[in-house]
Amino acid sequence: MPIATFNALTARLGTPLLIGSLLLASAHSAAESLQRYDLPAGPLAVQLNRLASEAGIYIVGNGALSAGKTSPALQGEFTPAQALQRLLQGSGLVAVPTADNQYQLQPGAEGDALQLDATSINANAQSAYGPVQGYLASRASSATKSDTALMETPMSVSVITRDRLQAQGAQSISEGLSYTAGVHTNVSGNNPTDNTIMIRGFQQLNADAYTDGLRNNNVGYYAPEPYGLERIEVLKGPASVMYGQGEPGGIVNLVSKKPLFTAHREVGLSVGNHDRQQLSLDVGDVLDTQRTLSYRLVMLGRDADNEIDGIEDDRQYIAPSLTWAPTEDTSVTLLASYQKNTNLFTSNMAYSLFDGSNPNGRVPRHRSLNEPGFDQERSEQTNIGYELTHSFNEHLSFRQNFRYSHFHGYQNQLFRNSGVINGNTIARYYELRNYDSDNYTLDNQLIGKFDTLGVQHTVTAGGDYLSGDRSQFVQHGDAPSINIYNPQRGVNIDTSRYTALFDTARTDRQLGLYLQDQMRLGNWIATLGARHDWARQDNENQITDTHQVISDEATSARAAFGYEFAAGLFPYISYSESFKLASGSSYDGSPFEPETGKQYEVGIKYQPPGSDNYVTLAAFDLRRQNVATSDVDHPGYSVQQGEVTSRGVEIEGLLKPVQGMNVIAAYTYNDVEVTKDNPNFAGVSNKGKTPVRIPEHLASLWADYTLQTGPLAGLGAGIGVRYTGSTYGDAQNTFEVPSYTLVDAMLKYDFGKADASLEGVSAAVNVKNVSDKYYVAGCFISNACLLGTGRTVTADLTYRF
Repeated sequence: MPIATFNALTARLGTPLLIGSLLLASAHSAAESLQRYDLPAGPLAVQLNRLASEAGIYIVGNGALSAGKTSPALQGEFTPAQALQRLLQGSGLVAVPTADNQYQLQPGAEGDALQLDATSINANAQSAYGPVQGYLASRASSATKSDTALMETPMSVSVITRDRLQAQGAQSISEGLSYTAGVHTNVSGNNPTDNTIMIRGFQQLNADAYTDGLRNNNVGYYAPEPYGLERIEVLKGPASVMYGQGEPGGIVNLVSKKPLFTAHREVGLSVGNHDRQQLSLDVGDVLDTQRTLSYRLVMLGRDADNEIDGIEDDRQYIAPSLTWAPTEDTSVTLLASYQKNTNLFTSNMAYSLFDGSNPNGRVPRHRSLNEPGFDQERSEQTNIGYELTHSFNEHLSFRQNFRYSHFHGYQNQLFRNSGVINGNTIARYYELRNYDSDNYTLDNQLIGKFDTLGVQHTVTAGGDYLSGDRSQFVQHGDAPSINIYNPQRGVNIDTSRYTALFDTARTDRQLGLYLQDQMRLGNWIATLGARHDWARQDNENQITDTHQVISDEATSARAAFGYEFAAGLFPYISYSESFKLASGSSYDGSPFEPETGKQYEVGIKYQPPGSDNYVTLAAFDLRRQNVATSDVDHPGYSVQQGEVTSRGVEIEGLLKPVQGMNVIAAYTYNDVEVTKDNPNFAGVSNKGKTPVRIPEHLASLWADYTLQTGPLAGLGAGIGVRYTGSTYGDAQNTFEVPSYTLVDAMLKYDFGKADASLEGVSAAVNVKNVSDKYYVAGCFISNACLLGTGRTVTADLTYRF
């Protein structure tokens, strides 16, 4: 019997409705066997028809029952009954089995559903782009630019969900990643202006990160608002095969909140120490009776201070989005956001001021080199873009992402200009900085799904383009010194005199073409990819009217293989590459080649079938090559003979031992060494040394539990411990910055558990660095160190309705 659409069958048969068709499989096989589905959210009638066709079942009922209703996305492996249950979630309908391969649709009482054993539902029924209930995400997009199960991804990926960000009280991207293996987040101490992190030993700023799969590439410091995110994904290791030039340690991808095609409303009030006051809003709904339009609006406003003297931490954020899905095959989401940050990254100071060796004692944590009324920093970013998806048929689809970003910022700040003079004085210089950037990013992907000789293929052919323009004006000048132990504030900073001026402009262009094939043969899984990039960077000194052009092209590759055991084990092995343009030239005038990264990784993932426990283990050898070092034959010049090697082991686990309890455990061993480096003019080489601010050991453990029954049901508490090993404070490893351990805590309560009239009202208190530990986060040299953040307390009241 030909497959007819839901509406066509309704018109043909009247009130009785028959959907789907019989396939050749037996009734028992169709009813009991697992089958993989990949159905987007859309009109319920259409999606039921597709399910009936793919599963080989009949669905009998009245066509009016599905009118105006939508279904959620269906992605993962299910029996037909499980798949049907998922599609009917929130519809008010139930499916009653009436015979082999046949179900009767009928209205159900509120809360009714097709009753199945909860443990039989496959945990992969999520979307890599949508919300996740709890801490465990089963799918991600950053590794492959496609919605792929983590247990089928032969690479190391960590996902931090919205629920986890909220439970741990994350106020920044860095805080959200602080319990993640392979990621060192406390690199720059108390820095509210950006998210300086290290992945597998290599540093990244927000400019190196991605938002919804497109590179940020902003100039200056900028800290995105985590309340606007659905999740954070970390792909560890070189990623140029899908993204072009970048750091070898990996990438961070920030996934924005988007329309959900369901009514939801959330308002929040947050207060805390350092005069923190914050309001937030997250609302969305369907806009039309055909349920083809859905919107979402996320807003946040904060008025707060930092613990350091004279530093604010204010923020305004708004992010509207709109999705139009006229058919099951086509959707367009418009995304916009505006964010303004008012804060400051305080100057570093000498290690002797922090370690207790100074006869005047340790400098108080709140002390700074700032002058009230002079030191200030503000950054503003505006984004507008869209995500387009269209399925031509079940085998071929197209996806396009575009974003335009404008960034503007300025900074007036005093910095350290000496070590400690006479035990208490520090010389200072001022800096005035004004910067702007405009970026256009576009990514196109054509995705084909087909089988050849029993091998399942998901082939992604794509091309992306980045065009960026940035400018910076910087002025430096001398400023009065300060007694750091007894500062006299209110001195005049004369900016009419200067010692240095910089007025620069830069243009970035990158075009990349890539091809990826995700293959499956039985339980064997392979991902192969290749990419070619053309990259150009034009630098202009507008004071001297000089130009420098860096232009090159590079080919990157990746190969990864894994085997999926029925017991939930997934061992894998992978190889990946990266590249990044390098400025400079050799003695003969030839421009530098791009820096490159190469990584070999082996790992194993474990998730018992039907379990909410997920554990990963990875070991890697990562080498950054073509690093500039001294040219011993031509003093004063450089040559690309340097190399930095990062080797390590990462263990990460997300466990749910009992209902209501969550455990997050992570351990990182990272041995980073300069393996090739020529001696400088003084005969000093860094070969065999560890770069600054890289701990060899990182460990963290978080556990929370919420009472499920009894008079205190809804009361929850959590505690976390973060250990950061010692780091070297200078390139020659002449001194070590001690290790430190921080404790975090959380207490929450769901008022709706005690009183039904308070349904949706909840409160939480989060405390970071409970003991208010005084510690040094890291040093560049002995005179340039940064203190870590002290105790922070936030109390949140949230109402969802």
